[in-house]
Amino acid sequence: MRYYLLTIFFLCASIINSQNSGDYPLEIPIILSGTFGELRPNHFHAGIDIKTKGTEGFKVYSIGDGYVSRIQITHGGYGKALYIKHDNGQSSVYAHLKKFSPKIEKIVKEIQYSKESYTFRTYPPQDEIRISEKELIGFSGNTGRSFGPHLHYELRDEFDRPINPMAFKNYTVSDTISPVVLGLYYKLIPKNSVSGSNSSFNKLKLTKISDNLFISDTLKISGSVGFGVNSFDRMNNTWNKMGLSNIKTNIDGDEIFEMDLNSFSYDEWRHINTFIDYPSYKNKKIKIQKLYIEEFNPLNMYERSLGNGVVEVNKSNEIYLYSVKLFDFNKNQSEILVPIKWKKQNDLSTRKLNFNNMFTVNKDSIYNFKFPSALVSIEKNSFYTDKKIQIFEENNLLHVDRDSIPLLKGITIKMDVSRYNDSIRNRTYIGRIGENKKSSFVSSRKEENYIVAKVNNLGDFMIKIDSIKPNISVIDISDNQWISNRKKLTIKISDNESGINDYRGTINDKWILLEYNPMKGILSYDFNDNVNNDDVKNILEIEIEDNVGNVKNLTKTFYRKIK
Repeated sequence: MRYYLLTIFFLCASIINSQNSGDYPLEIPIILSGTFGELRPNHFHAGIDIKTKGTEGFKVYSIGDGYVSRIQITHGGYGKALYIKHDNGQSSVYAHLKKFSPKIEKIVKEIQYSKESYTFRTYPPQDEIRISEKELIGFSGNTGRSFGPHLHYELRDEFDRPINPMAFKNYTVSDTISPVVLGLYYKLIPKNSVSGSNSSFNKLKLTKISDNLFISDTLKISGSVGFGVNSFDRMNNTWNKMGLSNIKTNIDGDEIFEMDLNSFSYDEWRHINTFIDYPSYKNKKIKIQKLYIEEFNPLNMYERSLGNGVVEVNKSNEIYLYSVKLFDFNKNQSEILVPIKWKKQNDLSTRKLNFNNMFTVNKDSIYNFKFPSALVSIEKNSFYTDKKIQIFEENNLLHVDRDSIPLLKGITIKMDVSRYNDSIRNRTYIGRIGENKKSSFVSSRKEENYIVAKVNNLGDFMIKIDSIKPNISVIDISDNQWISNRKKLTIKISDNESGINDYRGTINDKWILLEYNPMKGILSYDFNDNVNNDDVKNILEIEIEDNVGNVKNLTKTFYRKIK
């Protein structure tokens, strides 16, 4: 009996290991917290996020033979990231790492200490750092803009375009759950145009027939109708909201729209704002995915041979049945049925906006708006389409419409600071004023008597003054304390106004590598770097600078035994 139990145990262990060996970069059960093509702020998700049981330090392996093509460490974004170019032409990316493998970590530390910088980007020559399939390359972590321990893993084709890694694995992640439907929406689109509409989406009432089938009340309407859906996917063993993989629509059985979210180019990242209804997302935090293609939408994810997906409701055919099919990667499906009946509508296309300070901006033209204390410059093709936008200056606030119109590229704003004396002028910056009236740092770049910023979102802006130095404190260490058994120094830093711009640390006048976690406001130094092996006495000096040049210094003396 014991023999059979041992046999079953080793067989199960072998199956678990073989599922991941050379397939996924982790040797733990693969559960996702994010899928490929998932809708993120201003971009599509370019990889998959693999859960690491809420902890850091799991071994990360290369998924194939190749060489290290790029090593990058940033405070935000991917944090510690490794890029491998594989012999088959594809590339893989491993991000938010805690640290790299000893072989790579040695190279990384040499670069950081030579540059005296925690952050850097390097592109090793081809085949200089060879990597074998299943070779240890790092350890999972939580660095960069990460809200919890996980591994962000990408696969890219030979042209460096992101592709869904799940399409190239021997087994799929457990998923038997159909996409979740939160709502279906519609709007009338101006006649003879698919350039968009200023009108808002209207929500249809849905009745749930089964777990994956919904039917709406009959929509009574006429003219050109564009639909949108608010939906996400779920997988087994996790409550995270995932992205859809494929969307199809048809009218009376004829397919009129298809979108495949399993590949895209980085040039298309920000064009997610043409796929979702930007005003609904910004104003109501609702991600309505448009089921039609506007003429300015450049995404290559659509089957454009089917047309633009707009439903034409005319009197010659009074009854229609519109269908929306939503798929996840494992082909689980949800369907929404919409009966449509023709009904004459009032023409709203001539309705005019009645606002002061409205300007017509043609996307192919250049504009320079001058106000008493501010300038706004708009380049060609800053907007996707021609727009009417509201711009004015009032009570030292520059209002550049609302952040409900997506920008194709940034616009330049300049705010006059000549009214301040030199000591105050050097501590000014442009702040974006949020709905809660709190400001966030945008820029402090000076040009003569102006502060200048290139902004990627419309909104309210104001000159702010920051005359307060940042805060620094060394955690759990007092002056002249012995800390021979400590593995790390931990320093807490913060700035309540313009934010942290730069930092520097030394021990006995020798530069030390301080790893910065901006999400927690923590700097840490690893004593294994052995910057000081000669003296029992250690004088730590830290200098922090905020975004307008306020500097705070801290000096702390501590003692360690010499090994």
